Amino acid sequence: MGQPIQQPDSSLDIFESVIGWFGVLYFRKTVRAIKLGFDDPGEVRRAFQEAGLGEVSSYEPMEEFRTQIRKYLAGKKVGFERFKIQTAGMTAFQLAVTQACRRIPRGEMWTYGTLAKKVGRAGAARAVGTVMKRNPFPMIVPCHRVVRSGGLGGFSTQGGVGTKRWLLELEGALPKVKQLPLDLRE
Repeated sequence: MGQPIQQPDSSLDIFESVIGWFGVLYFRKTVRAIKLGFDDPGEVRRAFQEAGLGEVSSYEPMEEFRTQIRKYLAGKKVGFERFKIQTAGMTAFQLAVTQACRRIPRGEMWTYGTLAKKVGRAGAARAVGTVMKRNPFPMIVPCHRVVRSGGLGGFSTQGGVGTKRWLLELEGALPKVKQLPLDLRE
């Protein structure tokens, strides 16, 4: 999604959830990046550093985001549209795909090809897949709802496809399995 833009006043919130440790990097009320599904807070910090997003001026909770994530992971219907995301550095195509993905309703799955058509680029399914793979805003931009025409496809957060499946089951888009996938068990 373009080069990350460093902002020296960024804050990082790291908190635990049922699917592992979350990190949300934000500047004022704009989300710059989200990392999720880690085993400990140190891994979250390292993931931000490896992504070139290590400059943080404070470690402060983003309470509204924490609250919404916890409600969502408890199975409640919440909306993440209220959260602004940093779009500086995105191409017009990346922005269009990101905005269209934000409109995928909870409990639905669209294929990469469907999302490409929604942005007026039929035949650009692979390019859509690349945008989803690099999505720095999982949950706010629900890339887990975008799937291959012949299966789930990938998921670039910790936990991979197991986490994607779990989220889709939580939303009712897939039938629930009785056991957590191996990569989500403690």
